[in-house]
Amino acid sequence: MIGFDTDLDDLRASSKELGKAADIVSATHTGVGGQDVPAPDPVTGGLLPGMFAPDTAFGKSLGMRGVSAAYEEHRQAVEKMLAQLYRSTQDASQALARVAELYESVDEDNKQRLNRAAYGEQG
Repeated sequence: MIGFDTDLDDLRASSKELGKAADIVSATHTGVGGQDVPAPDPVTGGLLPGMFAPDTAFGKSLGMRGVSAAYEEHRQAVEKMLAQLYRSTQDASQALARVAELYESVDEDNKQRLNRAAYGEQG
């Protein structure tokens, strides 16, 4: 490119790679969302804890409410951070693609000006 130390193909490749990374983060975000630990129903779980307790990584009857609550709090925090990472990665991908478009446009304008200047001097 005239006047730029940037290769448009590199910008476009980086944009595509960030787009792929955003897709991976999105899939991970979805997966983390599916690992929630539902809290036992306070009414039925208190009366018959084994029968009405939800199936979780902590079992139905282990009585680890504090552990499951801590896990769920952490899982929700991770899910929130993954959502932020997805948005920022996708935004960066789109920004790089836009920069490549702008550089290409400016480069084309500069080439046309040089051609017109050369033609004008020769003509």
